[in-house]
Amino acid sequence: MVAIKGFHHLTAGVGGAQEDVSFYVKLLGQKLVKKTVLFDGKDPIYHLYYGNPDGEPGTLVTSFPFRQKGVKARAGSGQVRVINYSVPRDSLGFWRARFSAMGVAHDDAVTERFGEKRQRFQHPCGIEFDLVETDADTRQPCTTDDIPEDVAVRGVHSVTLSLREVSESIPFMSEVLDFRYVGESGPYHRFETHTGGPGMVVEFLHEPDRHQGSTIYGEGTVHHVAFAVDSKHDQDALKTKLMGLGYIDTSESVDRNYFRSMYFKMPGGVIFEAATTDIGFAIDEEPGHFGEEFQLPPWLRERKDELLGRLEPIAV
Repeated sequence: MVAIKGFHHLTAGVGGAQEDVSFYVKLLGQKLVKKTVLFDGKDPIYHLYYGNPDGEPGTLVTSFPFRQKGVKARAGSGQVRVINYSVPRDSLGFWRARFSAMGVAHDDAVTERFGEKRQRFQHPCGIEFDLVETDADTRQPCTTDDIPEDVAVRGVHSVTLSLREVSESIPFMSEVLDFRYVGESGPYHRFETHTGGPGMVVEFLHEPDRHQGSTIYGEGTVHHVAFAVDSKHDQDALKTKLMGLGYIDTSESVDRNYFRSMYFKMPGGVIFEAATTDIGFAIDEEPGHFGEEFQLPPWLRERKDELLGRLEPIAV
C-alpha cells in the first residue's frame, strides 16, 4: 500500500504578491504561514504558504507571484482546474454576501455534486475555487474578527483535475496510488484515499475538447498538487513502484527545507508531488508565530537582504 495520507499542499502561480495575500488572508481568513522564496531558478520569486494557524498539511495552498517577472502560464487540461475548500453546512450565503461586498468574482447560483453544495469564485489571477459545504471536516477553522467559526474555511476539501482522457488515469489512481473510486456524476469521477472525506478527495473532470495547458511556473494556473507522506522512505517506495510500472517521469527527492518533495506525472498530465510531513514549519519560527518573518533555507540566508530588496513589499 502507498502511504498517502491526503493532501499536503497545492501550489499555484499567481499575479501580484499583495493581492494574493489579501485574497487568502483578508478574504478567506487563512493564516500566512510562511514567507520564503522559490528555491529553483535565479530570479527571486516569493513562495507564500497559507493554511490554518498551525500550518497543518491538507490546509495549505502556496503561491508563486509571477506578475513581477511577467510570466504567464496557459490554463487548460492536464492541470488542477478548481481548488475546493471545506466550509460548514449552510454557510454559502455568508460567503456570497462577502464576495459581493469585497468585489470578488463569483457565480450567482449554488451548484450541487456528489450530494455537496458548492459556490464558485475566482482568485484575482483567474484561478477557480469552490467552497464545498460539509459537516464532516473537523480541522481547525480559519477564523477572523469578521469570519466566525460556524462559516469559516477548514482547509482543502478536494481538487478538480481537467483531463482530456480518463481511461488510463482512473486505474492509475486506484492501482498505483491506492485511491478508491467512489462515484461518477456526468463528466466527473471521484476518488478518495486514507479515511476519505474532506482533504482526501480527488475529482476528474473529463474535458476531451479542452486544449492542453502549460506546465511551466507562471501566473494563472495551479502548477501541482502535493500529497502527504510520512517520510523519504515512503517517497522512495512510491518512486520504486512508479518506475517499475513504467511511469519513469519522476524526480529525485528534493530538499524544500520544510519537507522533502518527489514529483511525478499522472497519465492525464497533472503534476503530482509526494511531500513529507516529518520536518514542518517550526524549524525556523515558533508555533504561534508562523509567517511573521521572511525566512530562507541555510543555503540562501547570506543573500537575505539582496533577495528582499528585489521583491515587492507585502503587508498582512
